[in-house]
Amino acid sequence: LAQAHSLHRSVRRSSDCPIPRSAMKLAAVCCFAASVQASTEMESANPIRRVVSLLQSMQAKIEEEGEKQDKLFAKFQCYCESNTAKLADSITDAKAKIDSLATDIESSTQDRTQTVADLAAAKESRESSNKAIADATAQRNKENAAFESTSSDLKTNIAALDKAIPAIENNMEAFMQTGTSALLQAVKSARDVSEYDRTTVQSFLQAKGQSTEGYTPQSGEIVGILKQMQDTMKADLKEATATEASALADFNELVAAQNKAIQAATETIEEKTEQSGQLAVQIVQLKNEKSDVEEQLEADTGYSQQLGEDCEQQTKDYAAVKQTRSDELLAIADTIKILNDDDVLDLFKKALPASSLLQVQTTQKEVAAQALAALKGAHSNRPGLDLIALALHGKKMSFDKVIEMINGMEDALKKEQVDDDSKKAYCAKEFDETEDRFKELAHEKERLDQEHSNLDATIKDTKEKIAALEQGIKDLDKAVAEATENRKEEHDDYVSSTAQDQAAVQILEFAKNRLQKFYNPKLYKEAPKRVLSEEEKMYSAYGGDIGTTPAPEGLAGTGVSVGFVQIKQHTVDAPPEAPKVGGYEK
Repeated sequence: LAQAHSLHRSVRRSSDCPIPRSAMKLAAVCCFAASVQASTEMESANPIRRVVSLLQSMQAKIEEEGEKQDKLFAKFQCYCESNTAKLADSITDAKAKIDSLATDIESSTQDRTQTVADLAAAKESRESSNKAIADATAQRNKENAAFESTSSDLKTNIAALDKAIPAIENNMEAFMQTGTSALLQAVKSARDVSEYDRTTVQSFLQAKGQSTEGYTPQSGEIVGILKQMQDTMKADLKEATATEASALADFNELVAAQNKAIQAATETIEEKTEQSGQLAVQIVQLKNEKSDVEEQLEADTGYSQQLGEDCEQQTKDYAAVKQTRSDELLAIADTIKILNDDDVLDLFKKALPASSLLQVQTTQKEVAAQALAALKGAHSNRPGLDLIALALHGKKMSFDKVIEMINGMEDALKKEQVDDDSKKAYCAKEFDETEDRFKELAHEKERLDQEHSNLDATIKDTKEKIAALEQGIKDLDKAVAEATENRKEEHDDYVSSTAQDQAAVQILEFAKNRLQKFYNPKLYKEAPKRVLSEEEKMYSAYGGDIGTTPAPEGLAGTGVSVGFVQIKQHTVDAPPEAPKVGGYEK
């Protein structure tokens, strides 16, 4: 069988070139021959042994899967514990960080409020300083204007007195000929002069233009009054000049101080404005960070809760899985114990000497039919193939000669395969060149040839089906005749072996019922209750214990006995699919 599979794979690998029908035919025939040998070896063994071996294999597989699931569940528990701890730490850190951020936000908000207040105070201080400079400038201008007016008048009056006094002292006649309007104005505006002196001087000046007859000299008194006025005016001019200088110095000092205050306020405004902006940005960043941490905290809290629920549910589910696995192993162990009994094995060995309890994917008849179909499809003129096909129609014919012929054909076909392999490179090259040529014309030709190809394929397929049906009818007639003869022989065998087969079926039913108790409890059938006789009822009424179920009898305690089996026709339906319990697949 391994050689046949190897040959089949080698044929498939050479699929770049056309595969000879002989290679396909050889693979099919070899597969059939190998399967016949394997089937013969398997049928020679006790079939119940294979059932027990299968159950033991299931038992070992379930235990192996249980160990793997235990390891996976241990990893899952580790995952739950580690992630739960990490999430708890993350939640604690997030809460602490939220509190810290809230404190920072509150502190930054207070700082910004104070900064805004300081900024407003600095702006108000700068405006106050600007207003003080403006007011002081206006007052300074007003004072300066008054000083200029007073200073001008005093200087004019002093100049008039400076001319008049020497003139009066030196040449009275010449003075009397000059104008006196400036001097009158000086006398009129003089301060700290008695009204008598002022009147005396004015009278003197007003009388200088009249006749000098009867004139009484008063120049000495007038000069004295004028000098007194001159001294007073000079003193007033000096005082006014000093006052103006002092006021100007005070003004300059005030302006300098206010300018310093304005400069300081401006610097404070710039500093507080920048600080306020930085604090505003910092507050926004802190709020955004706090929002992000709160979202992360909410996500971690939700995931932690979900993780806890999932881990708890998985723990419950896995406990149910372990319990279910234990129940399944117990059911399989009980079934193995029943089927592994020596008496049961002897019974099945007698009842089923040449049949299989297990369904396989391909039976001997199916393999023979497939090989026969392959031989018929080969359309070869080899006489040996006709002999093999004839042998495949039989039932109890020995295949030694057939296998010998197949081995000979295998050698011949291997030689042909070597020749085919040598041509593979050439075929591949030709295929590449042909494929390139076909690609150039494929798009245009595909549309025109599609319908024609479909029609040709349909016609060809129909002809092949008709030929196959005609040949099938002929083969079927022949097979019916052969099957009739075979059926007569099989009927004789059936009559002689039915009793033992029925006993084996009942034991299998018992074993299946035991498995149903685990895999499908709804289909499990309880053991029938014991029907008491009149004597047993009387004995039980007086307190005797006779038991409620019959004692185990028959083979392996199943209650089945070969000597009391009734032969009857029956049909055993396949059990339904086993239900899934707690995520555990049986």
